[in-house]
Amino acid sequence: MSKDLSGYIDNELKEMLPNFKWKIVKESKKNLIELFLTFHVETDEEYQVQDMIGKNNEPGLVQFEDVICFYDPAYAHVKPQNYLASFSIDSHTGVEKGYVDAILRQLNYTTKKGKVELTEFLRDDFADSFALTWKESNLQNMIDTLKETGRYSEEKIPMNLDDEQSFLEKLKKGDANDGVERV
Repeated sequence: MSKDLSGYIDNELKEMLPNFKWKIVKESKKNLIELFLTFHVETDEEYQVQDMIGKNNEPGLVQFEDVICFYDPAYAHVKPQNYLASFSIDSHTGVEKGYVDAILRQLNYTTKKGKVELTEFLRDDFADSFALTWKESNLQNMIDTLKETGRYSEEKIPMNLDDEQSFLEKLKKGDANDGVERV
């Protein structure tokens, strides 16, 4: 298991086998971690849906994408309305595992429900837009349930936003030893 938040999220999602695909992006300069998620529903070939930037869906398939964000408000200037959900954390002390577990379970539930709602949206001739709905009350209920059942871990996961060194930077360190790598 990775010792930082992005690695923990990735490992937990792999074990959870969620009903969405994901990509984790760490932005060390902004002190935030974004979890991009996407899922699709199959539909009749004649359905045409256009996204916010004007791109049409592929025939027979409608794909939906959204993002959640973990950020440190002392460093990041996040607009919560730009995300499905955003979570303010202290990047120095970290975040409780139980809280992250509850978020991931709630996200899986939200996307599962979202697939059903997206299918209903596609069948409704009068609907004009679709968005996932994140409910803080459901997240709090998930946290309470995990605590009541003894499955809420208070262990802290650090945010750890340090950029990994590039290959060239690693080679430059070798200059301290006259350019020779010691094994």
